This record gives sequence, structure tokens and C-alpha cells, in this order.
Amino acid sequence: MIIKGPGYAPAVHRASLNSPAFSTTIVCVSHFEEAISVAIDLQQSGIQLIELCGGFTQDEAASIHRSVDMQIPVGVVRYTPEQQEPLAQLFMPSSPA
Repeated sequence: MIIKGPGYAPAVHRASLNSPAFSTTIVCVSHFEEAISVAIDLQQSGIQLIELCGGFTQDEAASIHRSVDMQIPVGVVRYTPEQQEPLAQLFMPSSPA
């Protein structure tokens, strides 16, 4: 999974979760360009699929899919229309007091 948010550094903000049957790698990035690089690195390390957080657009997901030569699935977390308003509120900058 690739998560995009301000202040993340992929070399620092990453984790691996492993079970006997499955492994999950989570890498956080600050910018789309970092996500491209991370996706290529993940593919080269043998990752079999990539999921992107909802902060990525469909166009960005398509670009990431092309960056891995369309060899592995790249999906994007999406929210229902009912969830989009509270989500926008969550990430809306606070107004000055």
C-alpha cells in the first residue's frame, strides 16, 4: 500500500506486516513523484499488487500502473458519495480563530 500525505518520507515512513501466508508493505510518500519511484522499487522487490490511498486520483493511479509496465494490479481506495463530505471536512485546513 502506498499512502500519500504531507511530511512523509518513504525511506523513513514504511512498515512490513508478515504472516506465514501473506506479506503487506506500507510505504508513505509526500508527493506523487515519490509514489512512482516507490512503486517501481516495490515491483522490483517482488510485490504482486499495489493499493493506493484515496489521496491519489485515477489519473495518478493510471500513471503508476504504467510505471510498473502494467505488470501488476494497481488499485485505489475510493469513498462513497456519502463519505466524501466528512472526508473533505477532515482534510480541510482549519480556519484562523
